[in-house]
Amino acid sequence: MDKPDLISSAEVRVAVIGAGSLGQQVAQHLQQTAGWAVAGFFDDFAAPATITVHGPVLGRIEAIEAAFASGTFDALLMGIGYNHLAVRQQLFERLVAHVPFASFVHPAAYVDHSAVVEPGCFVSPGCVLDLNVHLGPNTFLYPGCVVAHDTTLVGHSFLAPAVRLAGHVTVQHRCFLGIGTIVIDNLRLEEDIRTGGGATVVHHLTTPGTYIGTPAKKKPSIDN
Repeated sequence: MDKPDLISSAEVRVAVIGAGSLGQQVAQHLQQTAGWAVAGFFDDFAAPATITVHGPVLGRIEAIEAAFASGTFDALLMGIGYNHLAVRQQLFERLVAHVPFASFVHPAAYVDHSAVVEPGCFVSPGCVLDLNVHLGPNTFLYPGCVVAHDTTLVGHSFLAPAVRLAGHVTVQHRCFLGIGTIVIDNLRLEEDIRTGGGATVVHHLTTPGTYIGTPAKKKPSIDN
């Protein structure tokens, strides 16, 4: 796995975007892992100088670039959840040209040396990234996910706990795969796909929407 020079430094001071429950979870993993520290949080919905369990709110999102320029932190990670995937992508793409994003892999995860983990990714304990796996930018894996050989997550997606992706799967932008989802080999999930808990995907999913059941089928929309 290729790592930028930033990640190989003695300690990386990370600022987390979003001070809510996911941001606190990200911060806790960082604080419990040698070589990482939490500088604080940026959040548009929390008052600056608020002290959270894992550090202070440093300011609003608009203050990130100035804070980085002043040396407040070394890199960013996203703590905005899966209900706001488009916002996560927009913020990442706006900021990454000016502020570096870290990629965090928990020491209790297994990552094959051939795997690529791009900036902004977060890989939780118990995950497995197999031969030639590619995690595109700003991808989040909850604990216990298994990503088999030659599978690519293009970017800005979320995998809930215990998701299983077989070999040669492609997951396009802004997908959320619910807890325990299974995707069999050689399938493609297009942008903005969501799956319910325990879904089993046995066909390509090409239309945005939520897919549930075994085999997974698109949940009908409800007209108001």
